[in-house]
Amino acid sequence: MKKAKMITNDEAKRIVAALPRLHRDIFRFCCETGVRISDALALPAYAVGKITYIPEKKTGKMKIATLSDELLADLANKKFDYFLIDGRMVPILNRSKLLFPGRRSDERPLHRSTYHRALKRASAATGIAFSAHSTRKLYAWNVFEATKDIFEVQKALNHKYVTTTADYLGVDLRGLVNRALV
Repeated sequence: MKKAKMITNDEAKRIVAALPRLHRDIFRFCCETGVRISDALALPAYAVGKITYIPEKKTGKMKIATLSDELLADLANKKFDYFLIDGRMVPILNRSKLLFPGRRSDERPLHRSTYHRALKRASAATGIAFSAHSTRKLYAWNVFEATKDIFEVQKALNHKYVTTTADYLGVDLRGLVNRALV
């Protein structure tokens, strides 16, 4: 299996600018939460808040993520249906809507391949080689930069083994241990 390329925060900003609106929101959501694309696409819209609980299909664990106010504002219109009541538009929470619905139905998620095609076009437009999983690596790197603690990154990604986390970060775990012992 080919490894996902690590991208920088500056590259992520360039990628966001090259993506269409829906795909931009997905990309930003994955960068901020570190979730896998399949978990982001399956998330119901009503579940999104400042603190968002995201069930992980692969691990069966629950991911707890804090979203930025900017991203929350951009995603807010996905949570509600609006109805005209007494001359006013009133938001009503829609519990059946997905955060990132497919083109044909609000009840079926956007297909992964549709998202991957959008990323491929953005990659060609920006000249940056990346994949959907690159957002997870960027999230891991941002957590590591903020905490300087590989175990915090392991916890944030819900990894079972710290060696997996070290591989994500491109960090030589043995070298870290040897430097700590000296």
